[in-house]
Amino acid sequence: MKTTLRGIALLFALLLCAAAAQAQSAAYDRPTVNFLLLKHGDSYDASSAQAFAKIPGEQKFYHNNLPTKELMLRQLSRNDKSSTAWQLVLAELTRQNVARSEIKEWYVRQANGLMSMSLIHSRGEFSATDDAYNLAVSTKRGTEELRDFGSKLIAKTFVVVLDYSSIAYSAKPETDMHSWNSTVRAFVFKLKYNDELEGQIYDAWIDEGDSAQVVADKIRRFDQIPFALEYVTQVSANAGASALMTGKTVANENGLSSMMRMAMRVASREELLNQLYAKGYASAMQALEKQVAQFKVLAGVSGLSPIRSKIGKKEGLKTDQRYFVNEYVADASGQIQPKRKAVVRVGKGVVDNRKVTTGKSEESRFYQVAGGKVEEGMTLEQKNDAGMSLMLGYGPGLQSKEGAPSQSGAKLRVEWLVNRIANLGIWPGLYLYGEGEAELTRYETTIADPGSYLFWRAGFGLGKGFYFWRNFSLSPYLGMGFEFASVQDYSLEDYSLETMYFKAGINAAINIYYPLQLVGGLSAFAYGAPSVRNNYDSDSELPFTKYSDIFPNRTSSGIAGFIGVRINF
Repeated sequence: MKTTLRGIALLFALLLCAAAAQAQSAAYDRPTVNFLLLKHGDSYDASSAQAFAKIPGEQKFYHNNLPTKELMLRQLSRNDKSSTAWQLVLAELTRQNVARSEIKEWYVRQANGLMSMSLIHSRGEFSATDDAYNLAVSTKRGTEELRDFGSKLIAKTFVVVLDYSSIAYSAKPETDMHSWNSTVRAFVFKLKYNDELEGQIYDAWIDEGDSAQVVADKIRRFDQIPFALEYVTQVSANAGASALMTGKTVANENGLSSMMRMAMRVASREELLNQLYAKGYASAMQALEKQVAQFKVLAGVSGLSPIRSKIGKKEGLKTDQRYFVNEYVADASGQIQPKRKAVVRVGKGVVDNRKVTTGKSEESRFYQVAGGKVEEGMTLEQKNDAGMSLMLGYGPGLQSKEGAPSQSGAKLRVEWLVNRIANLGIWPGLYLYGEGEAELTRYETTIADPGSYLFWRAGFGLGKGFYFWRNFSLSPYLGMGFEFASVQDYSLEDYSLETMYFKAGINAAINIYYPLQLVGGLSAFAYGAPSVRNNYDSDSELPFTKYSDIFPNRTSSGIAGFIGVRINF
């Protein structure tokens, strides 16, 4: 009997621990993060500083107005790749008293030593959740409790130093292309702050009516408090920016290169460098959110059908961002661990919650892309991804009345979520795609002997994912592209063949185990008039109106199938 009671008590204790962990895990304490630029005393300092000043801060963080926005480290090469470079960075941050500047900002400390709790209180109120608000109003002090929460946020103050290293420029006049590339390093430091330091600050607090001698003594005491930063981690991310140099037509330009160039813009070398700095910041930010736990948003699931949570623009929420839905459970040793239950993305209409809560916050919507049943109280955890997917498979062309199938062969396709490329906040699941296909088949031809031809296609288009069930989706799309034919026998080696095609289709995907999916689809296609040129006479073009004029047993329009796998990353 005692054994049974002990077992029941242990089970009850584990359930309480799991419930407490679940509630605690859903709390997101908005951190303060200040970004500084690392300069090296070289030719890139001025351009990087100018571009860095124009980069907007992240909405999900607080930012202190530090007197220091840049660090100069001439002794650290821009091409340095050592793992100990952070030590030089920390030494410079210490020399410039950045930790003390952070504290002065938090306490609104003036030149005469006077301090205020106004910023701490306002941030405490602004960061409060509905649960915290409702709990506070039930106490004797009411919402005054929320103001005190701001003091706990001081310990969540970070300094991130960005270093644009290995900057390289390349230009190819023959293709009218140029580009900048860089590896961006982000050094992360955290403010050391505890109850002891807080007590020393209050001991140095200047009160109204203090004598001049007391004021001087308190100023001296404050100046002796050992504020400091500590190293947390560093991340690296690659960044690149490319564009056209002039936009003029280049030699040997075919339909595909013309299509690709139409999608690109002309940019000067200086404009392109500014783009590199902006993209480098975005890449570093994404890497930081993956590696630094305090930079990830955590929130509870507050509603279902659709899945909802009381977070929004205040937490930097963006359409199509990826979140994991976790349930916290006790393992065999009694440790509470997160267990992924589902994968969701942010839906349309992110709520603007950038205000102090009144206990009735609006909810942002999410749509599920994988996993099991989601329940209220589970925890949403920010898990940034590239918003891309890679599809690989085979497309069996289907027979039509004209003859042998077209658009068959091996297929490779890449999809990008539009809202992850540019934060437009439009239809969730909208994506751009680029694809390549290859088909090696033997055909009869009207302009040479029968032979084997390699048909390869390159196309692009726009599609939209619809997620009707947890592990099943449909994706209709529209696109266009170019098909090229190269002969594998000698009889047509003097000719080049090219044509444009238009395409509409739909793919269906079933999750095997996220991020892997099984995909199948159908598409309808139609070719335009082919272009056949003599490789030795660029002005010579043979007149044909459709592919069947060249290949009597090859379709000019029809239906094609596809089966393969997709990996999301």
